[in-house]
Amino acid sequence: MHEEFMPVTSIFELRLKWLLPSAAAVFIAMLLANSQRLLLQLPGPAAMTLAFLVYLATTCHAAGFVTDRFARSFKISYPTVILWFYPTMTMLLITLSSWIFLILSNRLLGRGFWSDWLGLTGQDTTSFFSASFAAMMFFVALQFAFSMVKVLQWIIAVPQNHLQTINASINPLSGNIREEIGEALEQARNDSEMIKARRWQATKLNRIALLAMVIIALVAGAWITFFRPALILYYRAEIQLRTFLEPAAAWETFRHLTEKYPDYRFIDSVKYRMAWILDRRLNRYEEAATGYSEFLTKFGNRNVWADEAMAALVRINLDKLNQPEKALVWIDEYLKNFPAGVMFLHMQLYRIRALHQMGRIDQARSELEKAGRLYGKQQIQIINSEDRMIDLISFADAVAAENLFTDPE
Repeated sequence: MHEEFMPVTSIFELRLKWLLPSAAAVFIAMLLANSQRLLLQLPGPAAMTLAFLVYLATTCHAAGFVTDRFARSFKISYPTVILWFYPTMTMLLITLSSWIFLILSNRLLGRGFWSDWLGLTGQDTTSFFSASFAAMMFFVALQFAFSMVKVLQWIIAVPQNHLQTINASINPLSGNIREEIGEALEQARNDSEMIKARRWQATKLNRIALLAMVIIALVAGAWITFFRPALILYYRAEIQLRTFLEPAAAWETFRHLTEKYPDYRFIDSVKYRMAWILDRRLNRYEEAATGYSEFLTKFGNRNVWADEAMAALVRINLDKLNQPEKALVWIDEYLKNFPAGVMFLHMQLYRIRALHQMGRIDQARSELEKAGRLYGKQQIQIINSEDRMIDLISFADAVAAENLFTDPE
């Protein structure tokens, strides 16, 4: 009760023996909830998850250091300020550093670097980073929830502490028991006044902070509304798309964005999503193929979405439009441009299927034997219609599943 400030460790548990295991549990839970449990079987995502855990622990300790400096400066010994200041500081550090990390890495390494390094589709890469940073925020929110219970217990225990102080300072066998009772009550009153003063100081700080956060939120909202309207349209279309209810409306929103803001920084992503919606949601395959082709013509083979656009052209021509000749052209283009692409092994299977559909059976058999020798022990990702990995199997099993050359009974 007589501390000049309230250290953050008295409210939040920051010891590594609790911090890392609990953070790891939250990370794994978020990956499971996001249907990404298989990512931990791949070396890139597993290493990145470990790096994120170390980063989260470092950030928590850094935020604790800043919080303690703040508490010392203002001599805060009432816990309600620290209760919100630490998690807010942690979230700000995570948000700011993640924004800087993603911006700098995209500019220095290229937007397709992380997809290539992680060995994931663009959709899985985006989802992986989103789930990782969401897990950090959720972990901080859990820290706040558990610590709020400790603060409530602290507040409830204040009267009990006063009674214990009074009882400890009174000797029933003393001849001056009245004076001791008077001194104990005076000390309790002084402690109450001190707590009242510190509570008032905390209340003022909390009100100022709340006002500041409301002003910052209003300024940020106004800035996005008046200076980043394209961003609003983009996320509006994404929400329409992710609800699975209005794919046509999402496509129209993206189209409106391209017409009104043709210089939008991520216009390539918008164009790709438009073709993707025609392909995956509206089943307008010829228009989708045209969209993917125009995308590649405009943005080139080095774009972050180029490999997925090219893979989509292979799939559409082979499976939807029954044009194996065109599919074979795009397969060769993919293999030439993306020898380490996520869909490289898929292209080997598509090539065999395309040759088989064209009636070039002997060549298809030869390609099958060659692919089996080269890639039989490698793992291939099973990608669903949302371009998300749902399973990992061996290339040999994938070849067997094609069942192209089995003689009918």
